[in-house]
Amino acid sequence: MNGIRRWIDALWPLALLVVFLATFRKTSNDSADQALAVCDEAYASPLATLEECLALDPRNVELMTEIGDRYVASGAAERAEAMYRGALAIDPRDGDVHLRLGELLLRRGDAAAARTEGQAALSTQPGSLAAEHLVERAVAGQSQVPDRAKGAERNR
Repeated sequence: MNGIRRWIDALWPLALLVVFLATFRKTSNDSADQALAVCDEAYASPLATLEECLALDPRNVELMTEIGDRYVASGAAERAEAMYRGALAIDPRDGDVHLRLGELLLRRGDAAAARTEGQAALSTQPGSLAAEHLVERAVAGQSQVPDRAKGAERNR
């Protein structure tokens, strides 16, 4: 019993030191953790910062949506569409992203695709007035296309 007691008395400071070092040591992930902390507050940051944050967290749908919105605001519709589609590849049930993509597609003149996105948004967010309005505008846009085509035929 006396020998065990001596071993415990001798080893407990070493065990405490190991726990201390393991807890407070620097790791290669520390810089990534700091960068992610910056990214948590980055939504007021420039687009380049958001893109760097996305490189650190490539499955962050919220960040992809914010970047897509920034692309829309800057007139980079193709990049916005790619970002929204990437977000939907990760989370296909995100109604907000379907809605944003649908609005973009409708503005670009693709009423059929906008309607599809509006319906997808409604399937995940039943009763969404924004999604219902998108579908209505897309249907109206689709019905106008044949009228324009008929007018073009009459002018021939």
